Amino acid sequence: FRQKGNHFMHFNIPINHSDIIVLCALAVLFLLGIRVVISFFRSPKPVKAFSGENRILKNGTRITITIDGMMCGMCEIHIKDAIRKALPESKNLTADHTHGTASFTLSQTLSQKKLEEILHANMDAQGYRLLAVTIGKRTGL
Repeated sequence: FRQKGNHFMHFNIPINHSDIIVLCALAVLFLLGIRVVISFFRSPKPVKAFSGENRILKNGTRITITIDGMMCGMCEIHIKDAIRKALPESKNLTADHTHGTASFTLSQTLSQKKLEEILHANMDAQGYRLLAVTIGKRTGL
């Protein structure tokens, strides 16, 4: 701005209704962008202690795992690949980034402790954090 005496120059720029809508939309997108950037720097969720149980999980047991860091459909594919690599015999594999979970059915007998160790190692290698392992009911195969 240039000064004329003690007054700043004012610009007479006409703003119509559609300009206001566009400016408001841009402001909302800007604020959402800031929120997304801030979310990358937040402290991660605390990791629940694994059960440490050594009970035997039989063939056909449904397992649901909770994972931190799964943000999109591509993350679901990475998680499924990690589970297939860790447990090639697993069946009915699903992943859901909106809930941060993945589920599968065991096709082998395995201890809970060993399962948690295998999953934890494979999730960490992919850049995700295993938060919880939930043991479901056995299904018929």
